[in-house]
Amino acid sequence: MLGLLYITVFFIGHIGVACLMVIWTCELFREIVNVAHCEVNPAREIPWFRSVLYAWFFVAAYTAYTSGQLKAPLQLSAILSKRVPFFGPNLAWFLDFELYRYHSLISLCLYATALVATVSSLRMEYLAVQLRILSFTGLALSLFLVPLKMAIFNAFAGLFWFVFPFLLVAVNDTFAYFSGLCFGRRIIKRDFLAISPNKTWEGFIGGGALTIIAGFYIPLLLNTPWLTCTYDSIEADGAEKCAPNYIFVQNGEGPLPIQYHGLCLAIFAATVAPFGGFAASGIKRAYGIKDFANIIPGHGGFFDRLDCQFLMALATYVYITTFIFAGEKNSSNRVEEALEIVSGMGDEERALFVAALGL
Repeated sequence: MLGLLYITVFFIGHIGVACLMVIWTCELFREIVNVAHCEVNPAREIPWFRSVLYAWFFVAAYTAYTSGQLKAPLQLSAILSKRVPFFGPNLAWFLDFELYRYHSLISLCLYATALVATVSSLRMEYLAVQLRILSFTGLALSLFLVPLKMAIFNAFAGLFWFVFPFLLVAVNDTFAYFSGLCFGRRIIKRDFLAISPNKTWEGFIGGGALTIIAGFYIPLLLNTPWLTCTYDSIEADGAEKCAPNYIFVQNGEGPLPIQYHGLCLAIFAATVAPFGGFAASGIKRAYGIKDFANIIPGHGGFFDRLDCQFLMALATYVYITTFIFAGEKNSSNRVEEALEIVSGMGDEERALFVAALGL
């Protein structure tokens, strides 16, 4: 898994990370569906079981990936325009303008279709089970679909913002394990969490402390232009000449500004992110399973490995849009937002708009 991440980040780059996040999202949902299927529908008696769940996944994914300010910067339009002859520019125009223009209508049609299919599949003898699985599916989607899409935004803001939170979670998991193994219940006898009896206060505190220390020093190891420059700056100037954000540049003596920002994210990774893993433990105990899947030998499925990454991706997105790129977002994205609004206008509305501008 680490080898795949290394190749994706350093050899394929931002587009590869975006594609990897989409693949992981689909695989995570597949694991959730399989767990629910094995528990309530092993004899395949419930009609349209997988079809209904995947229909709601598609509705949620389409709405999340194509709407509003959270629209993921997959850069598909730019790639199509530059690298696909003839059809590329036309398809890029369709993605940027027509699909955006009719986004609400398409989302409504998909939602209505999924709802009709869901109600049509309900059976009196399985009604309680079907509604419970639908509720569980909605909870699962809220845990990872939007946060992993935000991880795509983070990567395009600079691969650092994708790699650094990932490493923080890895450090926390590793040192919490060893701290619990060496000191578990020797200092604090009280149970840490009822749904995770193997977790200890010593493991939580020890892993958290070392994560905070790592959060201060890891940014120094990742301070390279390929990781710290945004996708747009690398495309425009190249990785060798791009200008990273000022927080990665030494200004006088003392630590870099990014080290203090890293410290803030590390505190979140040490105190809040582990509860994503605890939530996954609760789900597994509820279903009586050890792992969500066996796709990664010895480590279960992707949900087992990424259960804390969801919270970190969400926290990183909120942090960088609030404290790092807030000014740039307010200034540079206004033009893009205005173009999106104009693209959704009819011919008469555009004429009125141009006349109002005095052009």
